[in-house]
Amino acid sequence: MSFKTVLFSLLAMSILAHPAIAQREMPSTDEKCINDHAGTMRKGDLSTIKSLCRRAEKEKVHMMVVTIGSLDEIQPRPLSVDRFADELFDDWDTGYEEGADAVMLFVSIKENEFRILMGDRYKDKLRRKASKIIRSVLVSNFRRRKRSRGIRQAYSRLFHEVVKPHILALKKANRPKYKPIDFDTP
Repeated sequence: MSFKTVLFSLLAMSILAHPAIAQREMPSTDEKCINDHAGTMRKGDLSTIKSLCRRAEKEKVHMMVVTIGSLDEIQPRPLSVDRFADELFDDWDTGYEEGADAVMLFVSIKENEFRILMGDRYKDKLRRKASKIIRSVLVSNFRRRKRSRGIRQAYSRLFHEVVKPHILALKKANRPKYKPIDFDTP
């Protein structure tokens, strides 16, 4: 090989390996309810989450938990947890309409990073409630190293205090409005 060919090959490999150009390796969201890539969930907590997930899906609302061990496992490593969680939510295979009602809880174990991502149809009041649940339940359980329990409790409270009120509001908004019948007019 000539010197130019070797130099060109090395240059091409360095460009393709550059983090800004390389394709990000995203964690799988193939499972419907929970993608525990960190392996942190206990069986009992998993079954509770799956049960709540099925209840939400009956109402056509998707809920998911994604855990990863560390952001270092993602290549290239994300610079922003918020952007990465947004990318993950956007790549989640829900349709546009279903995504408007979806909720995803993202947890990075090593960094103790938690994000709650919600579809566009959630009211600000419910978004604030979800953030409060993450701060009060998930953070306190992670401090005590009760990760699986914390994720289950946060998911459960998200379902009961955020998703259920959202479902009820959707049902109320979609209820047909009946007009009274006037029997006096011919």
